[in-house]
Amino acid sequence: MRAGDLLLKIFTGAVFVFLYTPIAVMMLSSFNAGRNLLNFTGFSLVWYERALSNQRIISALFNSVLVATIVTLLAVAMAVLTAFAVDRLGRKFALAYNNVLYVSIIIPEIAEALTLVLFFIWTSFPLGFYAVVIGHLVWFPIVYVVVRARMAGMTKTVEEASRVLGASWLRTFIHVTLPLLLPAVVSGGLLVFTWSWDSFIKTQFTRSPGFETLPVYIWNTASGRGRGVLPEVNAIATLSILVSIALAYLYVRYREKD
Repeated sequence: MRAGDLLLKIFTGAVFVFLYTPIAVMMLSSFNAGRNLLNFTGFSLVWYERALSNQRIISALFNSVLVATIVTLLAVAMAVLTAFAVDRLGRKFALAYNNVLYVSIIIPEIAEALTLVLFFIWTSFPLGFYAVVIGHLVWFPIVYVVVRARMAGMTKTVEEASRVLGASWLRTFIHVTLPLLLPAVVSGGLLVFTWSWDSFIKTQFTRSPGFETLPVYIWNTASGRGRGVLPEVNAIATLSILVSIALAYLYVRYREKD
């Protein structure tokens, strides 16, 4: 093995250790019977039991699931309709429209969150649940990109055959086009659900006092000066990571079918 290859492997391993050691320590500490992070006194699920019996955590968890579910359903509907509209535009108009949609993906999230807050203040729109949903819904172009890529690889022959045989455009869409787009729709939905589930910055900027999602709860609890991180936070953060990993796995599986 050449020295350069060895150094590259060592560097890659060091990067992974740097990135994932804190996560591994946090997850391990969530199973610690004691409160001291540096003193493992035995394996226990007591902190998971306390976390799942904490009404504030349950409320934050429910808010996260509710927001992510609504955002996913709306984002998928908007992305599919937008993809069909762009597909019927001329090439120049489609390219320009795509560039406009991509802006919301490449803009830093904190800048986007700030503009949303200014917009809500300007329009006197109250911060809270609906503002959070609108803020997360700005990510619908993520689903659009996946659906549009699928549409670009689809042949129009099947749709044209359906129309020639007398099916309306709506019947063709439901029974022909949508099943062909389903892998892209599901994978795009999983992607935007994961982004919404994990979102902290947009949620923190657009929420109202008293409204917490899981990332916001974890931040509010862990950021208390002098108190340290509660073991319940380690437990619920571990569960949140596991959910994100599961969603990422499902996304990859459905992308393989796309």
